[in-house]
Amino acid sequence: MYCYMKRIGLLLQMLLIAAFFCNSSLVRADEGMWMVGNLSARTDSVMRALGLELSHKEVFNPYAPSLNDAIVMFGGYCSGVVVSSDGLVFTNHHCGFMSIQKHSATEHDYLKDGFFAKRLKDELPNDGLYVVFHLNTIDVTDRVLEAVSDTMDMEERNMAIMSCIYSIEAEAEDSIHGIYGSVTPYYRGSKYYLSVYQQYDDVRLVFAPPQCLGKFGGDTDNWMWPRQTCDFSVFRIYAGKDNQPAKYSKDNQPYHPKGYAHVSTQGYQPGSYCMTLGYPGSTDRYLSSYGINHTMRTKNDLVHEVRGVKLDILSKAMKADAATRIKYASKYASLSNYWKNALGQNTALENLGVIREKQELEREVNEWLDSMYAAFPDSADSYENVLLDSLKSLYEKSFDYAYGLTLLDESFTNSSDILRFVLLSTVRKVDDESMFVQQMEETYKDIDIDLDRQVFAAAIRNYMKMARNPELNPDFMQEIDTVFGGDVDAFTDNLYSRSRLCQSNRLAEITSIDSIFTDPMFDIATDVLSKLYMASGYDSDGIDECERMLGDAIRAMNNDKEYYPDANFTMRLSFGKIKPLNGGYFTQPQSLIDKNDAVPFNDDYELLPSVSRWLRKGDFGERYVDRGLGLMPLCFLSDNDITGGNSGSGMFDGKGRLIGLAFDGNWEALSGDYKFDSQLQRCIGVDIRYVLSVIEKFGKGKRLIRELTLE
Repeated sequence: MYCYMKRIGLLLQMLLIAAFFCNSSLVRADEGMWMVGNLSARTDSVMRALGLELSHKEVFNPYAPSLNDAIVMFGGYCSGVVVSSDGLVFTNHHCGFMSIQKHSATEHDYLKDGFFAKRLKDELPNDGLYVVFHLNTIDVTDRVLEAVSDTMDMEERNMAIMSCIYSIEAEAEDSIHGIYGSVTPYYRGSKYYLSVYQQYDDVRLVFAPPQCLGKFGGDTDNWMWPRQTCDFSVFRIYAGKDNQPAKYSKDNQPYHPKGYAHVSTQGYQPGSYCMTLGYPGSTDRYLSSYGINHTMRTKNDLVHEVRGVKLDILSKAMKADAATRIKYASKYASLSNYWKNALGQNTALENLGVIREKQELEREVNEWLDSMYAAFPDSADSYENVLLDSLKSLYEKSFDYAYGLTLLDESFTNSSDILRFVLLSTVRKVDDESMFVQQMEETYKDIDIDLDRQVFAAAIRNYMKMARNPELNPDFMQEIDTVFGGDVDAFTDNLYSRSRLCQSNRLAEITSIDSIFTDPMFDIATDVLSKLYMASGYDSDGIDECERMLGDAIRAMNNDKEYYPDANFTMRLSFGKIKPLNGGYFTQPQSLIDKNDAVPFNDDYELLPSVSRWLRKGDFGERYVDRGLGLMPLCFLSDNDITGGNSGSGMFDGKGRLIGLAFDGNWEALSGDYKFDSQLQRCIGVDIRYVLSVIEKFGKGKRLIRELTLE
């Protein structure tokens, strides 16, 4: 079958040569994760027609200051925007949540009460937190693909490509100045680009609103509109005295960027141009109908079911005890975000009929391939339907393994935090004893051992209920049956009583990675790892290759259209306009007050007395009140493309001025990672005037406002 795939691939490659970026039709204005360094003249003209006043070089220029210089990858999982000449960074509250939590304790609960560093010396360092600036993007496709030949099998091809990528990345590295390169596949490996980055490792917490503002609505409102969440936090980048990247030192100085974003207090109206710049994590817009169904059944179903078990236990414990709430706040937020996303994604995919739409497109591809074989008889024999039949067969064969892989990962890697620590330690194999002890201390700071045991026992019971492939069951499942008579609680009680890792008074005995090799929890970890390895052994390479060729066929078949590459956590630009949903495009303070009044016993809508008084008094600051509306907008909608990783992305008007921070998508269009719906898709942003009002009028942070360039 692989030789058939290669021959189809040769035909598609021939047809794509002239089709990749030589297109004639306009793209939808509101769809796309566009590469800032590779915008076509046609896409640029669409942006201008919508209201962009900046030139292409003012948006991105690797050789001179541009808006690109103000955008950062924040912590490796979010985006952010630099807003001052002294390295001040705005990002989302949920992006800074882990750092805020680490600095919190019952005696100074920065999560609950918020935080403001009144002086530079009060800004709090965050071990392991970094930001990354995008310097340039270079097409290296020819160099990478020259390393492969038609005679190679899949394993040889992958090894040749990886070897070439390592070489290219090594050439880009300048460790003295924190510069590194990353070669990433686009269009599932039909194109390759080198992104060059510079990393800064001293990033300090400056301001965080109280959680009742920064996380207002919580799980209840997550992925929903309307929203009133003031989802922002403020950090500062520090550098050495030469303004170059440096590890944390009290002698470091605020970083002076090449460029930073100006902030608009002018606002927007329906139809106004809106552009986001950031690091969207992952989309799969060209995935087959088989692939989408596979994801729904082997991933989303399990993520929602298994994480729900842990969330129920944590929720009760966190409500009962303030110290537990602080310990588990960041973990709970992360778990619940993807728990709800998994449900919403499946719901939207089903409601919008995305699989049926994909199947119709695949029928067209089959007909087109048949016509191409007829037009180029020497390029291939008659392989009618072989591409899609191969995909169907590969997905069917891999189903039980993919299901088992997700179930194992969610049930054990994401259940007990102690087991997770052992699993990660085993994989990382940290030889430095002091580093290992430091990692252990940092991990255990946020673990309640008895609560951990409850979670692990519940995860085991749930795994037993959901497992479908006996060969992937961890060996300790049999021990539960034979030794403990099926009593999961008896098994976990015994495990936690014997393991030094599960007894706070014996943790001092764990001084290195070697110390855990004789611990019972290590046996559980190696058991789980062996089954994870077994489950991951299905032919994903074959699936990826067929999916890549299907994407090539779609682009070749529609060579008059311009196709953006899927998001892959590289710098991207999305553009569109301010656009209502269900009649509204912004929220106002009274709507927040109304939620608080209407549901007084919902913790997600609870307000601190000081926040409630401020909101009801309405002292928001004259310059932050919209002159046309006569009130301060809280959150707003645009039809920009958005996915995970875009959190904290700057939202800009046509002049390139910051008008908000992207923080969420909408429930109706959570299928957006697989199919953009131009009628339903929305990006939810927090209005920058709301952010500034909270900083200045509620938080008394006028020193930060003075750093900004307000227009």
